[in-house]
Amino acid sequence: MKRAVRLAVVALVALGLMAGGFVIATTSPTRDSIYPKCITYTATGLHCPGCGTGRASHFLLNGRLLDALQCNLFAPFILPFFLVALFRSLLIWALDRPFPEPRIRALWLRLLAAALIIYTVARNIPAEPFNQLAPREVEPVTQASHSLIAR
Repeated sequence: MKRAVRLAVVALVALGLMAGGFVIATTSPTRDSIYPKCITYTATGLHCPGCGTGRASHFLLNGRLLDALQCNLFAPFILPFFLVALFRSLLIWALDRPFPEPRIRALWLRLLAAALIIYTVARNIPAEPFNQLAPREVEPVTQASHSLIAR
């Protein structure tokens, strides 16, 4: 019974992730959309390493890799890894199996931390080419621009 409940939890989490993915894919991440605003950026005016991840997720789910990279360089690489690791961990938990030893060496974690720090500093430098690393705003699609796209 315990295993069945755990598998049901995994199924519910998977359904929730799919529903969330659908909302992210179908809702344009404009300034006035339902996407949460970055607390760090709102409070300090500085872009954190996660700024633009919601927009990048939207573009990834719509198959627009270059647009996703313009919003956040790390998101297209880290998000799929995170989702696979999350689902794998949930399955191991649901099947009541022992968790394997982590395979990531400390060196790789230090390199990732250093890359994120450098990326965060660089994307907050208000000069070319560094300001290109800041997440770009997505303009809402107006009726006029939508009819131009449809042609």
